Amino acid sequence: MVLCRRIAALAIFITGIAHAFAAIAADSAVIFMYHHVAHDTPASTTVSPARFAEHLQWLESNGFDVLPLISVLNRLSAGEPLPDNTVVITFDDGYRSVLSEAAPLLQQRNWPFTIFVSTDYVDSGYDGYLSWDELRRLVDMGASIGNHTKSHAHLVRRLAAETDAQWTARVTGEITGADRRITEELDDASIPVLAWPYGEYDAATQQIAANLGFIGVGQHSGAVGAASDRLALPRFPIATGFDSLDDFALRARTRPLLMTLAGTERHVSDGGRPALEAFLHDERVQRDELACYAGGQGRMQLEWLDVTAGRFIARPRQALRPGRTKYNCTAPSATTTGVYHWFGYVWMTRRPNGDWYEE
Repeated sequence: MVLCRRIAALAIFITGIAHAFAAIAADSAVIFMYHHVAHDTPASTTVSPARFAEHLQWLESNGFDVLPLISVLNRLSAGEPLPDNTVVITFDDGYRSVLSEAAPLLQQRNWPFTIFVSTDYVDSGYDGYLSWDELRRLVDMGASIGNHTKSHAHLVRRLAAETDAQWTARVTGEITGADRRITEELDDASIPVLAWPYGEYDAATQQIAANLGFIGVGQHSGAVGAASDRLALPRFPIATGFDSLDDFALRARTRPLLMTLAGTERHVSDGGRPALEAFLHDERVQRDELACYAGGQGRMQLEWLDVTAGRFIARPRQALRPGRTKYNCTAPSATTTGVYHWFGYVWMTRRPNGDWYEE
């Protein structure tokens, strides 16, 4: 029954894909991703309560609409209009600071939000994580609950001696097991959206999610629109060092950059300088100002292969280090000062001996 409901929801979501590029020109939204809202947690996944409050105040003062995640995604798919400045607020992992620090500020404004939970953490009562009763309180405060798998595993990776069939069964179980627990505990608050653990996914994991009727969201940057990949929707991660009001304002005003990749899409690298080759379709941007960046390296080398067709290739200046590397391509709007169109992509680079990197 749950699987049927998920597949039906995904079918509704992808309705209208034929007119995606026409619809995206007028409609888009920005999804923000937080983890901890605290003082004493790792900076890479934390914003302070004071800075989070500043973000919300900025949104309110600048006339932004904060809408439910699933509502935004369904409206984009159906070609229905959204307010000009629409954002969505999400939290990954289900830390207790969402209840103690973030939710009261959101509830004061009657703003909705989504929490993606790994259900094994909730069931095990891990320190610092929300309980099911606390999640129910958050639902009453405006939360919807998304799927972050059972154990927050690296889904792309195969275990030693694991066959493709065994891997498929394990990944499927991670998603359906979490879905079952969320539905059992929270029922109507559950939404058919999966946040990829660590922001890691590839074509095979995406196919499993699609078969199960899920929409997928990542941790690569950019705005969402009707033409965005339904199984890897971008979100802007917000954490210490990347949480200034200027950075936040820039991201809140972002629009999607209309690009399609040339050739087969890959996300796993064995090293070297994997290139991003794509077609830029977007007539709303200053094409000559297109720039691409590789995480930890800065601006990439960009070459136009066919200016008329908008075909280009971007390469990092150095070999990628083991770990996750995000590529970001941006171009300023041709009509609106201070607005950038943004496309994000993630690479997972293994160690030279073929082993996976550690967290």
